[in-house]
Amino acid sequence: MLQTLGLAALFASAVVVLEFTFDGSANPRPPSLSGWLALLAGVFFGLERLLRGFTAATFILEPERFVLERRGERIEIPSDSVKSVRSWRLPWPAAGLSWRMRSGRSLGVGLRVEDPLPLLEALGQRMAGAREEARHPLTAFVHARATVMRHGALLRGFKFVLFPLLPGGIMFRANQYITYGGPFGQYQMYGLAPYLQSLFTYWVSFAAMLVLYAALWRLPVEALTFAATWVSPARARGVRRFAEVACAVLYYAGSLTLLGAQFLL
Repeated sequence: MLQTLGLAALFASAVVVLEFTFDGSANPRPPSLSGWLALLAGVFFGLERLLRGFTAATFILEPERFVLERRGERIEIPSDSVKSVRSWRLPWPAAGLSWRMRSGRSLGVGLRVEDPLPLLEALGQRMAGAREEARHPLTAFVHARATVMRHGALLRGFKFVLFPLLPGGIMFRANQYITYGGPFGQYQMYGLAPYLQSLFTYWVSFAAMLVLYAALWRLPVEALTFAATWVSPARARGVRRFAEVACAVLYYAGSLTLLGAQFLL
């Protein structure tokens, strides 16, 4: 939930930047509301990370029981009392496992697992239902998502913080020539602070634009990847690799192509 709220706040901040930054003023700047929304998104993401740290647990398979250990708590589940285990049927924003007891009740504790396949395979040695769940298309989809071309924090930082400097810098330089007659015209006329403010404005604007642009492509690509994996679970890793490469090409090359078209058309 916190991750979803963080994404919603981030997208709202991007929309505010795009809608209300370039309002015809001589020295446009992003609205303060966009900054507060971005800060709120950071708070949600930070809380989500803290919550994951405080609720982190270790799952242990013993001969006659399953053991779930976390901070100050140990839950022992007799193997014979578990009827079935299954992957979460909605693996967004994260994947996990739910447990059904022979009494007909659920365990009451969900187990968030980025990649449930190894655990399901281990459970499959004593539970036929776990073996079937390990072969489920949804498990193949989540496994491929967790293991093929994962996006770490450094890559996300480059993608949404550093890369926007390229298209933003191009448009900033074009604006300097068109409005002030040269690459340092604003600096020479008004000083360093307004010059850097303009550069910041273009950088933030293109960062917001690229966040929405990436989401615009990611949603249909994820839907097609899920559909393709459902049809052919054995090709899940190849499908995921193709999807990630396609998203990267559309993001980097596609955004620069669209920018270049603004100067040619």
